[in-house]
Amino acid sequence: MENIFIIAFLVTVFFTAFKLFESKYLEKEEKPLKVIVRDAIIVFVCAVTSSFIFFNCQEYINEFFNVVTETKVLNANNTQIFTGAPEF
Repeated sequence: MENIFIIAFLVTVFFTAFKLFESKYLEKEEKPLKVIVRDAIIVFVCAVTSSFIFFNCQEYINEFFNVVTETKVLNANNTQIFTGAPEF
């Protein structure tokens, strides 16, 4: 869970830095801090949501792309190997 917030925080910091750089040097018109903070909060919520979905559904995403790219991959968690004596 910490990874989700670290990624979201870094994305928000980079977004805010680029937004301040854009308003100061490219547009040469300062935006109100209220607008930048609002945009940063929206970016933070979106980053947390997308990171949460990605980390919790990573197995399903990998399976989907294996089907799309027609890659044959065995999942080690689902593969069972019997190494004991046969019980029949």
